[in-house]
Amino acid sequence: MKILLLATQEPKVHILDAKHLEQILAVDKSIELQAPLAVHTKEVQIHLANAEVLVGFPRDLAEISLVLAPQLKWIHSFSAGMERVLTPELKASDIIVSNSSGVHAIPIAEYVLASILIFAKKSYQSLRNQQQKRWQALDGMIEIRDATVLVVGLGRIGTEIAKVASGAGMRVIAVDQAGKARPEFVQELYGIDQMNEALPEADYVVLSLPLTVESHHLFDMKKFSIMKQSAVLINIGRGALIHEQELIEALQGKMIAGAALDVTEDEPLPQASPLWQMENVVITPHHSSHTKKRMDRTIDLFCENLKAYMQGERLITLVDKQKGY
Repeated sequence: MKILLLATQEPKVHILDAKHLEQILAVDKSIELQAPLAVHTKEVQIHLANAEVLVGFPRDLAEISLVLAPQLKWIHSFSAGMERVLTPELKASDIIVSNSSGVHAIPIAEYVLASILIFAKKSYQSLRNQQQKRWQALDGMIEIRDATVLVVGLGRIGTEIAKVASGAGMRVIAVDQAGKARPEFVQELYGIDQMNEALPEADYVVLSLPLTVESHHLFDMKKFSIMKQSAVLINIGRGALIHEQELIEALQGKMIAGAALDVTEDEPLPQASPLWQMENVVITPHHSSHTKKRMDRTIDLFCENLKAYMQGERLITLVDKQKGY
C-alpha cells in the first residue's frame, strides 16, 4: 500500500521527524511511504498516479487534483478543520476522508484558560504599563472561580476546554447538538436552538465549532446584543464563525468587554483592521495548538486510523464529507 505524505517546512511544530516516518512504517510491512514531498513537483505527480493514501496539511491537500490520483482511496488531514480540504471534487468522489480532530485539545484548552486569565487579571494592561515604565496598581481585577464560561461546541477540543475550566473552579455551561451527553463537569447543556438562553449567563464565551454553512457568521450583532456587557468572547474555532465587522462595532460600542482571537476571517489579519489597535482585544496568529507535542499526537492518531483502515474498520476520526466534520 502506497502512502504519499506531503511536506511542510513551517512552522517547525508541523515538521515530521524521522521517528514519525518510522512509526508509520512500523504499522505494517506492506506500507510504501513516500515522504516528505513538496506539492508542486513532478515527483508528487508521479507518485499520485498509484498512491492509495494521501496525507498532509489542508493548504497542501487543497492543491492536489484528484484527476492525478485515480487509485486514491483515503485522504487524511493533519488538521481538524476541513473547509479547505473538502472541495466539490472530493465531496463527489468515493474517497474517504479523516482529520486530526482532538490532537489539539490539551494545548488549546490551556490557551483558552490563559486568555480568560489575561482578561480577569488585566495582564494586557500591566504589560503596556511595563513597556511604558509606569508603576500603577490596577483596579477591577476579578477571580475566575465561580465565573461562568459557555463553551459553544462540545467536540474533543470543547470538552477538554470545559474540563480545564471546571478544574479551575469555573461554572461551565455548554451548547451542542441535540442528543449530546452532558459531561459531569458541565453544569448545564443547551441545544443549538437554545443558544440565546445560554449567552446572557456567560462571563466568557468560547467558540469551539467547525466552520460549516450553518455556523458561518453564527456570532453576529444579535448574539453580541444579548451577551453580558462584561463578557469576553474567545474564538479558537474558525474566524468566519464571527461576523468580524459586527464584532468590531460591538467592541467599539462596549456591548461586550473584550475578545481573544486566535483565528480571524482573513488570515493573516489585514494591517488595516481596527482589531490590531483595540485595547480590549488579544490577537494571536492561529497558533493555539503549536506545542512541541503536536506532531507526536498527530502521528499517533494517524497510525491508529491507519491500523483501522488496513483492518477494514471505521476510522477513528472519519469525516462526514457532506456535514464538513
